Amino acid sequence: MKLSDYRAIREAGVELGGEILKYAVDNNKHELISAAKLLGFWNGKMMVFDSENDSETLMDFIVFEKATQNIAAYKRYCSSNPELNDLKLENMNGLLNQHSSLFEIKSINPGGSTLVLEDLLDASRKEYMLMDIGLSKTARLGFILYNRLIPLRDINMTSGVSFIFEKIYKDKLLSAISLAAFKKRRKLTGTEMFLLIHEKNKLYGMETRTE
Repeated sequence: MKLSDYRAIREAGVELGGEILKYAVDNNKHELISAAKLLGFWNGKMMVFDSENDSETLMDFIVFEKATQNIAAYKRYCSSNPELNDLKLENMNGLLNQHSSLFEIKSINPGGSTLVLEDLLDASRKEYMLMDIGLSKTARLGFILYNRLIPLRDINMTSGVSFIFEKIYKDKLLSAISLAAFKKRRKLTGTEMFLLIHEKNKLYGMETRTE
C-alpha cells in the first residue's frame, strides 16, 4: 500500500472511531464511566490519566470491548446503518474482521513502514504484516506487543492502541495469560485479555507511538 493511501485510510479510520465512540456514549451514559472504572481511570469523581496514551486506551476499550452491553459498540454502530463514505466503509469492514492478540515482532522495514508480527497465542504462530509509521521507527526486533489488527487491502493497521513490552517479558506475559485462563477454566475473552494486558502494561510496559 502506498503511504499516501495509508494516511488517507487511517485518517478516515480515526474519524470513524470518534463517531463510534460518540454513538456508544450518547446511547448509554454509563458506558464511559463503566469502562473507565474497569481500566482504573476513574477515581470516584473524575477521570484520572497517568499518560497521554490512557485516553486512547479508554476509547479503544469502549469501541471494541463489551464494558456494559453484550454487543461491542462498533458492531452496534454498524447495525444502525450509518451513512459512510467509501473510506469509512472500507474501515468499517476492516473493524468487523479485527483480530487482537499478543504478538512478537519478527522483522521491521522502516523504509516501507511495515513490521511482520507473529501471533504468540495462535497454535500455528501465524504471521501478519502490519503497517504503522510510528512503530516501524520506534519498535525493535523481539519486542512483544498486544494490539488490534484491522485488515485493510493488502496490509493490517492498528486500531490506534498498542501495549508494547521488551522481549524479556515474553514468558512472564504468556504465563500470566495461561494462569488467568486456568483459573477461569476456559480461554479468556477479548475483554478479559485486554484488561489483563492493560494491567501488565502499567507495571512494565513501554511508551509507544502509533501513526
